[in-house]
Amino acid sequence: MIYESVESDQLIRQGDIFQNIPRLEISLSEIPIIDDEGTRITTWKDLVDNSDEDEDVTAVVKLRPVNGIVITQDCDAARGKDLCLALIDDFVQVTGQNPQNPRNWAKLIAKHAKANLRYFYLPADESFGLPKPKAADFRTILRVPREDILDKGAVRVGRLNQVAYEHLRETLAQFYRRYPYNEWYPLDKDQASAYAEGCPEPVKLYDWQK
Repeated sequence: MIYESVESDQLIRQGDIFQNIPRLEISLSEIPIIDDEGTRITTWKDLVDNSDEDEDVTAVVKLRPVNGIVITQDCDAARGKDLCLALIDDFVQVTGQNPQNPRNWAKLIAKHAKANLRYFYLPADESFGLPKPKAADFRTILRVPREDILDKGAVRVGRLNQVAYEHLRETLAQFYRRYPYNEWYPLDKDQASAYAEGCPEPVKLYDWQK
């Protein structure tokens, strides 16, 4: 497929795929902390308002192992303090779509490769730790210390081959240089009304559309 093996002594590169990356899950409205009073639940706002700037806080947080793909540039991945990885999750979970046959899979993947840049499709390949179709979700970024990642529990299962790496690089570049724009601005009043009714998000119409 689009993956290749990598020796353990090779430098970390953009496009490397890792298993067992720790993902921290925390609610800013309910944080269990441990202090002189024991264990209690508080909010992040209360901690910020009532703690000194340099004071450390001991908290109980949820961690779970996930898969990730390195999106840090090669030069920073080789020398920087931290690495950034995009979360790898099930394709259906990331996209909300579950094609039922090869034709629909092909149409969806080809369409979203150009129209939806927030994720990068990763085909299934059990030998590289991907038993089902996956997607790297650029909206969910994991940060880990570079020096810890290779010998503290995380496992590098492989990397994208050259063709796939070039596509990842271009997709990342387009995703992070996007500019927000309102696609409904040229619609007339009736068109804009219909658009707003069918849009799951609030649509602020322009004066000429009201």
